[in-house]
Amino acid sequence: MSSHSEQGEEKSEGFSLDEELKSLGVEDLYNLVQNLIRKNSEVHRLVLEWFKEKAEASRVAEEVATLNDELLMEYWEKAENIISKFNEYGGGPEDEEEEAYHWLNEISELIKEGNISSDVKFEFFDDAFLEYDKGNSGFEDELMHIFFEMCEMKEEWEYLVEKLAKHPSDWRKELIMRIQKNYLCNERAYLEMRMENLHYGMDYWDLAEFYVKKGDLQKALETAEQGILKGEGKLTELFQFLFEHFAKKRDTPNVERIVRIALTRKSEEKDMLDRLFEYYKTQGNYEKAKEALQKAYKIMRYGNYYAEYKKMKEFMRAADWKQVEPKIFKDVQEKDICDYLRICLDKNMRETVLHTILKPSKNQWIMINEFDEFAAKLEEDFPEKIIEYYWQSAYRNIPGGNRNTYRIAAGYLAKVKHIYINLLKDESRWKKRFSGLKAEFKNRPAFLDEVRKL
Repeated sequence: MSSHSEQGEEKSEGFSLDEELKSLGVEDLYNLVQNLIRKNSEVHRLVLEWFKEKAEASRVAEEVATLNDELLMEYWEKAENIISKFNEYGGGPEDEEEEAYHWLNEISELIKEGNISSDVKFEFFDDAFLEYDKGNSGFEDELMHIFFEMCEMKEEWEYLVEKLAKHPSDWRKELIMRIQKNYLCNERAYLEMRMENLHYGMDYWDLAEFYVKKGDLQKALETAEQGILKGEGKLTELFQFLFEHFAKKRDTPNVERIVRIALTRKSEEKDMLDRLFEYYKTQGNYEKAKEALQKAYKIMRYGNYYAEYKKMKEFMRAADWKQVEPKIFKDVQEKDICDYLRICLDKNMRETVLHTILKPSKNQWIMINEFDEFAAKLEEDFPEKIIEYYWQSAYRNIPGGNRNTYRIAAGYLAKVKHIYINLLKDESRWKKRFSGLKAEFKNRPAFLDEVRKL
C-alpha cells in the first residue's frame, strides 16, 4: 500500500505546463513565443490579436492603432495568398474562396474601427492593386469596396485615383469621376473627364444630377435633352426627369415632345405613355388621355394585360369601352392565358375558366401550378370538377417523385380533403379514396410520411 501511495505522489509531482510557463523568465518566454511563430505563422496573428485585446482593455489608443496596422497587413497576407492563386487559375475551391472573404471581412472590420494609418493604407493599396490589376480572381468587387471603405483623407483618395488611372478602362474612369465628384469635390477634374466620357444615357444622367445638386437646373435640363437624343442604353432617368419638369410646369407642348422622342428612340415608350395618360387625365382632357392609354396598351410586349384591361375599363366612357373591349379581350386571350382567365372571372364566365384549366389549349404554354389560383376560386361552384383538378395535380407528383414533390402532392391532397369534408360534407368518400391512394403507393415510405397528417 505504501509503495503505491509513494508512486502516486511522484506522479502528482510530475511535469506541469502551467507551472513551467509561470516560472519562465522574460528571455525564455520571449524565445518560446518566437520559436512558436517560426514554426506556425498563425501564432503571429494570434499574438497580435492578444495584444490588441489587452490594449483595448487598457484603452491605450495609440497602441491599438499600431496593432491594427500590423493586423491589417497580416490579414491581407492571408487573403492575398488565396487571391493570387485564384488570379493564376481564374478561380479555385469554394472553401478557399470563403476563407479569402473571411480575411477581407476582417480587414473591413478593422477599417470600421477607424484606426489605420495612411502609411499602411498606401502599403495595402500597393500590394492589393497588384492582384486587383490582374482582374482574374473574382475578388475585384470586394477589393474595390475595401479601397473605398479605407479612404478618408484627401491624400488617400488621391492615391486611389493614381492607382486606378494606371490601367485606364471605362469602369475605372467611372470610379475616378465618382471620387472626383463625391469625395474630392474637384468639380474641374470631374467635368473634364465627364465631358470626355458622354456615351451612355447614364453618363448624361450622372452629369445632369451633378448640375441639379449645384442648383443649375438649366444646365441639368440641357444635359438631359442631349442625353435622350444621343445617349445609348438606359435612358429611364433622363426621360423621367424631363417629363416631370415639364409636367409640373403644365408645359403640354414639351411634355408631348418628350414622349414623341421616347417613341422615336423606342426607349421607355410604355412608361412615357402611361405618364402622358396620367398627365392628360389630371388636365381633364379625356380624348387625349384615351388616345395615350390605347397607345400604351398596343406597345405592350409582356404581361400585366389584366391590369391594363382594368385601367381602360375604369377610365373609358361606356360607349367607347363597348366598342374596343371585344378586340382587347380576344387579344389578351392570345397573349396571356392567365390574364385572360382573370378577365373571364370578372365577367363571371366561370364555366369558361373551368373548361380552360381542365383542358388547356395545346397552343398555350402553361407553367405547372399556374392554374391553381383559378381552381381555388371555382371550388364552391364546381367542387367535383376541382377535386379532379387537385387530385390529378397531386398524382403527377408521386410516381418517380422525391420528398419535395411528395410535399407538393400533400398540399393538393389537403385541398381535396377540404372540399370533400367542408363543401361536400362527404368524409367517407375522402377516406375511401385516400386509403386507395396510400395502398397504391405503400412502397413509398417518404410519400406516406408526408401525408400522414391528412
